[in-house]
Order: sequence, then C-alpha cells, then structure tokens
Amino acid sequence: MNKHSFKKNYIAVVNGILDKKHDVVNAPISRKENSIIERCVKKDGDIAITEYYVIKEFDNMSLLYISLQTGRTHQIRVHMQYIGHSIVGDSLYGANSILINRQALHACKVNFIHPVTGEHMNIEANLPNDISKLIQKR
Repeated sequence: MNKHSFKKNYIAVVNGILDKKHDVVNAPISRKENSIIERCVKKDGDIAITEYYVIKEFDNMSLLYISLQTGRTHQIRVHMQYIGHSIVGDSLYGANSILINRQALHACKVNFIHPVTGEHMNIEANLPNDISKLIQKR
C-alpha cells in the first residue's frame, strides 16, 4: 500500500449525513492504550489517509465510496468514528444496529500488480445481500 501498487476500495454505510460530500481524512492511527484490539487517532501514530465520496444519503445514514491511501488496522472504522460518522453496525467503534448484524463495510475493489506474472489485476466484488437490502430499503 505504501508503494501505491496495491489499492483497495470500499463501500460503507455510515451513521448521519456528512457535511462534506468528498474529503480526505489524514489522521495518524495508533493502538489504543490498554487495548490489544482497538485503534485510535493519536498524533504520534502511524500516518493514515482515507478518502471518501458520498454516493447517497437516506434515513440519517450515508452511503460512501472509500479509497485507502494507506493500510492501517481498522483504518476506515477509526477514521469514520473520528469524523463523527461511525459505520452502521460497528459495535467496536460505534454501536450495534437493528438494521444489519455486522458492520456495513465491504471491500468492493482491489487493484494490484501480480507479484509473479507482473500482470495488472483488478478484482471487484458485488455488495453482499445484507448491505444491498440496507440500502434498498431506504
């Protein structure tokens, strides 16, 4: 990811309506004190950059297309919480949801150079049914 030869894009449903319809969150991430799992934004953390675009807004939620410029553990989840719009159903960085039984986050596209063949790979994955239903109900 740091060499920009591997790119990962996501679709997410977050809580609330974002003021900015496109933005880049550039906030360093570190392990949360006294936790082996949780991460947080911390000024002495590792560089973390997340770009998002609002695709759709509905029922006090927003559908986002997210592109990672770095690859930190829980990066999207931490950055969305940091800007006040946690991912729907994210029990660790937000709250459980009656609308979905997990976090509404989906890796929809990866691009990379195959390490053996040197071929440019572009792999896309359709939205899972539970996220599709969450969006379509609105």
